Amino acid sequence: MKRIPNLNVDKAFFKEVKNSHTGRTLPYCYQCGTCSSSCPVADEMDIRPHEMVELIKLGLKEALAQSKAIWQCSTCYMCTERCPQGVQLTTIILSLRDIAMREGVTLPDAVKESCKNLYDTGRLLPLSQFQKERRVKLQLPDVPQVDTNPVQGVMNKIRAVNILEAK
Repeated sequence: MKRIPNLNVDKAFFKEVKNSHTGRTLPYCYQCGTCSSSCPVADEMDIRPHEMVELIKLGLKEALAQSKAIWQCSTCYMCTERCPQGVQLTTIILSLRDIAMREGVTLPDAVKESCKNLYDTGRLLPLSQFQKERRVKLQLPDVPQVDTNPVQGVMNKIRAVNILEAK
């Protein structure tokens, strides 16, 4: 796991996150590490959940925006549910994703692929060949097609379609 050695301090970053609707819980974190020990993907992250909170407090916006960790969060809410101080870390991480997008960060290929699948099929993940064969074997009906017009309309309106065009 490669650590990100970026030390550009943005003094307004903590206030930016803290002023978001769930960021107000940030100051309550006392770095117990419960979030990181609860996280099913923490071992794959370049910055663990409790470290993200500290980096926010230190104003290391660019380091967080460039990290893989904010995109690896599975949004299972285990960190939020188990936090003894009630820090809303999952939604804070979602805010960090928004900030990274505003900063023009290059998205990981997996995120782009999920966006493309959502746009094309209305689903984040396509059915695998195994799933299709298993459904036939179990005599399950075909998975219904999703009307992608509403999804595509929203993605076009919020310019999320730009993600698909980014190389």
